[in-house]
Amino acid sequence: MKELLHRLRAKPWIMVQLLGATFFVNLLSFASPLFVMLILGQYVDSGFDGTLITLTVGMLIALLMQVGFRQARTLMAGLLSIERDREISQTLFEVLTRARSMALLRVPEGAKQEMVGHLQTVQSAFAPGTVCAMLDAPFSLLFIVATFFLSSGLAWIGLVGMALTVALGLSSLSVNRRLALETQRAAVSVRGVSSLALAGADTVRAYGAGGYLLGVWRGYAGALMDVHERLVGLRARGVGANQTLAVLVRVFIYAWGAKQCVLGEMSFAALIAANILVSRGIRQASMLVGAVSQLSRAEQGLGILREFFKLPLEPQNGTALRHYSGRLELKDVAFAYPGGTGPLFESLSLPLAPGSVIVIHGANGTGKTTMARLLVGLLDPLRGEVLADGITVRQLAPAWWRRQLVYMPQEPEFLAGSIRENILMACPEADEAVLAEAVSRAGLSRWLDHSRQGLEAPMSELGRNLPLGVRRRIAMARALVTGGQLAILDEPLEGLDAEGAEAARVLMRSLAEQGRTVIVLSHAPDVVEHPHFIVDLNVKPVPTITRLAPLPGLAAMESNNA
Repeated sequence: MKELLHRLRAKPWIMVQLLGATFFVNLLSFASPLFVMLILGQYVDSGFDGTLITLTVGMLIALLMQVGFRQARTLMAGLLSIERDREISQTLFEVLTRARSMALLRVPEGAKQEMVGHLQTVQSAFAPGTVCAMLDAPFSLLFIVATFFLSSGLAWIGLVGMALTVALGLSSLSVNRRLALETQRAAVSVRGVSSLALAGADTVRAYGAGGYLLGVWRGYAGALMDVHERLVGLRARGVGANQTLAVLVRVFIYAWGAKQCVLGEMSFAALIAANILVSRGIRQASMLVGAVSQLSRAEQGLGILREFFKLPLEPQNGTALRHYSGRLELKDVAFAYPGGTGPLFESLSLPLAPGSVIVIHGANGTGKTTMARLLVGLLDPLRGEVLADGITVRQLAPAWWRRQLVYMPQEPEFLAGSIRENILMACPEADEAVLAEAVSRAGLSRWLDHSRQGLEAPMSELGRNLPLGVRRRIAMARALVTGGQLAILDEPLEGLDAEGAEAARVLMRSLAEQGRTVIVLSHAPDVVEHPHFIVDLNVKPVPTITRLAPLPGLAAMESNNA
């Protein structure tokens, strides 16, 4: 209800029109019982065709007016939610694309995927039908009040029937809400297992893991089906109770009304009209319960979305230097994942002058990729700072900072689109000359020349429709188009054949010769020729740092720091 009131208050003019249209829709609903009363009470007695024609034409006019008001009301109810739904969906997309990586890691994968489901629940709950049912609810009492003018006994029967309809619906609402929440949780688990089976399709088949996953899936799916059956059973019992109640009310109305007709206390026409009024009132009360149930699920979904929206976002603004020289400094940097057994590294301090070449090596799981993500600004250190030209990366505008980087992750992923679009994603304004140079330096030209679609070839499934070696070269081309002064290359030789590995070595040598700062993360310390530093992440918790050559411009750098 809070969200509905918020939407109504946000659009006062639409709210006024909605209320006005609702008033006329319900007012014109009296045309039907009046028509019945006048037909049975006047035309049947007099037999004058003029009366029949007049009443029929009047009824048709009322019906057409009611249809017009209903259509206008439906249109306005739709307009009521367009901006709000767009706002919620845009906020969700913004959080999904801008939330800090560490914050997103704490949210289960299935729960993240379910956020779109919550959004759809909210959008369907505030559809025109639900809004109109809520606005019609107060007028249901008006039909009972009108019945009092025909027969107080029949009106009391209708009032009791309406109260029981609402009571039955509200009594099952809390149980319905609890079961719906259990269904969502079970669905998240089932979706997580399904995603795992799809993402690891080769692993499942190659190692016969289908039986294991099937057992896990059956457990979660069984729980989901159990909750779903209980929810369906509850709703079926609710529908059955409402239908039974509606029949009972009709039986009592006709029984009581027939007795009054026999006693001469009311006419048969009034009995038919009273039944129409009471039925309409009870139907609107039943629709109110359905609308409240939908709004309740929407409030529940909104609550989950609001919690998700609280995730910290990467800033859109920050410092942007006129020129970045490539100077980088790690100052007392430490990092540990929440729930980890200990820090991946700590007390890591290292000044890098522009043009430095450094190798960060270690076995799997020692923190190489984590270090790369720290330098890119995707993660924040637990302690210490990463400084670029003396400014902490935390203060830099993320978009600007990443344009200064030649960044190739260990496991590159791509978005749905062509190879050209993916390469230019980091620098859309790059011209054809820049693109051609990046493709050539990444060693991608030969493959593209033999490809039927070349740069226009589509990429799907995060790029997994292409061979690993080709993906690595595309990732390198994507990194090169920025022309950044700091190169961060995570396992640059992984997945490449001899030709590709040689092209990568030539590229790293070329970047160093151009005076760019080059940071290579690899399990092999000899991946780069003549590095200035080697950082060994195998040593815990403080990595060892070995200087192999004097840093370019080190004296000037230390003088500036002093």
